Amino acid sequence: MARDEARLKAAQAVVRSLVAVKLRFLVPMTIVFMVGYIGLTVLAGFAKGLMAVKVAGPLNLGFTLIALNYVLSWILALVYERIANGTFDPLASKAAADISGRGLAK
Repeated sequence: MARDEARLKAAQAVVRSLVAVKLRFLVPMTIVFMVGYIGLTVLAGFAKGLMAVKVAGPLNLGFTLIALNYVLSWILALVYERIANGTFDPLASKAAADISGRGLAK
């Protein structure tokens, strides 16, 4: 009985650390995305003259910012994938092993 409690407490600690690490990465990434997305929407609604400024030929600032928003989304997705593979997945595997009892059999 005490061994099961120790196993669950160890698993709980690993899960807590996983959640803390994920929040440390995901909160800033979410803020960056939301500022870009909402900022673009606000500019499109309230700064139409600014968005109509020509950047190159027929390309205006509005279309450029929309394209950059797509690029930002892809960059954030790739950064998340890299962090998840290197940091989140090993912690999740350790938590699963601790919960199933395989992590403490060393």
